[in-house]
Amino acid sequence: MFFRDRGAVLQLRFLEDIVHRVLKLLPPEEAHRAGLALLRLRAVRIGETPRRLRVRTVIGEVSPPVGLAAGFDKTGRHVSSLAALGFGFVVAGSATLQARKGNVKPRIVRKGPDGLVNAMGLPNPGVKVFADNLRREVARAGIPVVASIAGSEVRELVECYEALRGVVAGVEVNLSSPSLSGATRLWSPEFIRELVAELSTVRWAPIILKVPPLARAELRTQILRAIEIWAGGGMDAVTAVNTLPVEEPRLSTGFGGLSGRQLKPHMLETVRAASKILEGRCELFAVGGLFTAEDVTEAFEAGARAVQIYTALALHGPRVVRNIRNGLIKLLDEKGAENIEELFPG
Repeated sequence: MFFRDRGAVLQLRFLEDIVHRVLKLLPPEEAHRAGLALLRLRAVRIGETPRRLRVRTVIGEVSPPVGLAAGFDKTGRHVSSLAALGFGFVVAGSATLQARKGNVKPRIVRKGPDGLVNAMGLPNPGVKVFADNLRREVARAGIPVVASIAGSEVRELVECYEALRGVVAGVEVNLSSPSLSGATRLWSPEFIRELVAELSTVRWAPIILKVPPLARAELRTQILRAIEIWAGGGMDAVTAVNTLPVEEPRLSTGFGGLSGRQLKPHMLETVRAASKILEGRCELFAVGGLFTAEDVTEAFEAGARAVQIYTALALHGPRVVRNIRNGLIKLLDEKGAENIEELFPG
C-alpha cells in the first residue's frame, strides 16, 4: 500500500506511534512476536526510495544502503513484510543445519533506552525449512535478501550454504553468536582457512563473514587474521560487528550479547581496522549502534559500503528507517552531491 498525500502520511505516523507505545509495554520477545504478526497482517510501504541513495554492492543494488540485520526474521517467513518498511536489503536468519528451540526464557532484555541483551540461542526451524520459507518470500520482497547461517563445524556451514543454493542474493556466515560453542576455535587460522577452501569449491553466491567486536583481547589478533584470510581467499564481504558478550543476570543463561548504542564505538573500531586490512578486496557492511543518518554517515566514513540495523528498529519502530533515509537525502543536498556513491565511493 502506497501513501502519497500528506494526510495519509500523518495518519500512518499516528498509527505507528500508537503501536510503538503498546509494544514497549510488552516484554521484548513478546513485543517482537507481536510486531511480526502486525507486519504480516498489513505490510505498509512508505513511498519509493530515491535513486540518489542507490549503492552497488556484492549482493546487488541496494536503495537505501540500509538493511535489516540478521535476528529479526529467524524463520524467513517475514522477509517481504519487512522489505516493505523501506529497507534496501534484508538479512534473514541465522539458520542452522538442524532446527533449534533456543535457550530457556527469559532470553532477551532491554538495556537502558537504546540497548538490548539477548541470549536467544539461535532458535530457527533448520536450514531446509528456512530455505523453503525464503523461496516463497524472496520474489515478493523486491529487494536483495541475504541468508545468515551459523554452525560450529565447517561441514555444517557448507551444508547450510548448499541448502540455500539459488534462493538468496548472498549468504552471511555467523561464527560469532554467543550461542555457538568453541568461539576461540572458530576464529583460529586453521578453521577459517578450511572454511574458505570448502566454501570455494561449492560457491554459487557472494559469501559474507560476520565478525565480532575487537573488544576481547584474547580474540582480537585471531579476528583480524581471519579477516585477512577471508579476503586473501577471494571471499566477497565482511559484516562488522556481531553483539558484544556481557554478563546479564536477568537472562536464564546469565550472559548474552549486547546490541544498541553502546555497541557503536566497537563497531567503528572494527570497521576501521577491517577496512585497512581489506584494502578494497572485500566489501564491508557495518552493523551496531546505528540509529540515525549521522550514525550511518560515520560508518560510511569508517569504510562501510552499506549498513544494517536491528536494535533501532526493535526499540523505535519503522520510523527509524524513514528517518535515516530522509537524513541521508538531506546530507546529499547539503553537500551538493548527486548521489550517495559520489560522497562515499567505497
